[in-house]
Amino acid sequence: MAILSGRRMRVASLLTLSLALSVTGATAAEGQAPLDEDPARLTYSAAASSVWQVRIDTAANTIVATHAAGQSLTIDYDGVTDDNHRVGVSPDVGCGPLEGRFFGAVTSFIYPILDPARHQIEEVAVHAGADELRIRMSGGSYRILDPAAEDEPLFTDARFTVRDGELHASLSGLYYLLPSKNPQTTLKLENADGDTVTRTYVMASPSSVEYLDDVRSIEVNDGSYGKYELTSDIERLQIQLNSSPTLDVFELDSDHTFKDLGQKVVHTDVKFEDQTCKS
Repeated sequence: MAILSGRRMRVASLLTLSLALSVTGATAAEGQAPLDEDPARLTYSAAASSVWQVRIDTAANTIVATHAAGQSLTIDYDGVTDDNHRVGVSPDVGCGPLEGRFFGAVTSFIYPILDPARHQIEEVAVHAGADELRIRMSGGSYRILDPAAEDEPLFTDARFTVRDGELHASLSGLYYLLPSKNPQTTLKLENADGDTVTRTYVMASPSSVEYLDDVRSIEVNDGSYGKYELTSDIERLQIQLNSSPTLDVFELDSDHTFKDLGQKVVHTDVKFEDQTCKS
């Protein structure tokens, strides 16, 4: 397929790895011992009056923040050794924490690790403001992604609010977002020129990698966690799907927009619809 010029979206199988190549990559990833094992250094602060109730479990290295309207977030700030759960942030708007199996370990929807063998989250700062909960995870260096980059810490910054009864997240930095593919998830993506494409993924979908440029919005109908909408300024989005049975999620990755195009910070706003889950 020809690559479209200008700011048009790169669609379809711009780069689709063969199953053999993808499985090889998965095996290597599964075989790597994750670096992020020790708990990050945690800093917590709160306003005198906040709509967020925060509970910190220092034994499990987790934080649960619950909004007065009922939405909650689970923050994990260590590796998989103690509980088989990776570092990250899992929103919950009524269907349980938005997370899934990622190479065998439970992994949050907002996943800040960009290289499991080299990247470690060293600092986690949580602030419960009057209306906003802010989480900043940082560690490692941009040089992990590009040896010629400046030696600055990689970070994921997430600010959560509830507006009109719905949970909103404003993200900045570089990060993975991990929607479920169980049993089926559909994406409707629109680029800066208004062109749209739709992708549907299921557990049996073959391994693939696709790059889409200048994606500005994604409507997600997640088979496990319902509907949510993303708006972003990402210059190059990588969508990676792995058919290994050790995963029931797929990747929306922002690391290649830095590796390929030099974009150091990606801003993404996520609006989660409250869900009433089927039994």
